[in-house]
Amino acid sequence: MTKGLTRLRSAALALGMIVGTGLGSNVEAAAILKYQTATAIDLSKGISGPNLISFTPASAAGVDLASGSVNAGLGTFVVAPPAAGSSTTYNNVGFAITILPQDLNGNPLTALSTVITGVLNGVVDSPYHSTVTATFDQPIDELDLGTQKLSFSFPKGDKLLVPSQSNAGLTTVEALITSTNTEAPVPEPSTIALVLTTLGGLGLRKYVSGRRTKAA
Repeated sequence: MTKGLTRLRSAALALGMIVGTGLGSNVEAAAILKYQTATAIDLSKGISGPNLISFTPASAAGVDLASGSVNAGLGTFVVAPPAAGSSTTYNNVGFAITILPQDLNGNPLTALSTVITGVLNGVVDSPYHSTVTATFDQPIDELDLGTQKLSFSFPKGDKLLVPSQSNAGLTTVEALITSTNTEAPVPEPSTIALVLTTLGGLGLRKYVSGRRTKAA
């Protein structure tokens, strides 16, 4: 009986260690999304004067989706200086930024994309003066990665495009990505440990009760 109790006590101690480990390591697993973007500005209408605005897309970018929301860079608007005495006016000039996921936690993602559209309005009339704003259309289609669904928003609203003599004419574009995990939930380590400890306790009680019955 002593040997049996010793084994059961050892099992109970092991389960206790599992409980401690489970409670101490309740940390969200990383969900690293790697992506890039592509863009196009429609210059076929709404522009008066030579185009001065381009867009540098994001390349080899990455964010961690584990927390449920994260800020993500989409690229950079670039405003060039106009020629002396000239100006360019933008009146609802359309643009599109395409988000292209590359992989999630090292697993390749193919043929997935979502497009963010918007318009440019304002005037660039000197290297020191720009009133152009980029306004983003809402809502934006969700992006389904299989295990994650992503939605995109712009909490700060319009982007104000700075002239070429301010920050070299660079205006970065960021979106808030909100992610929803579509996988079946996995029990917390502490929950699993609690179940195992309960089962171990019941087994110990049954063992002791059986030995007492035999002894009687």
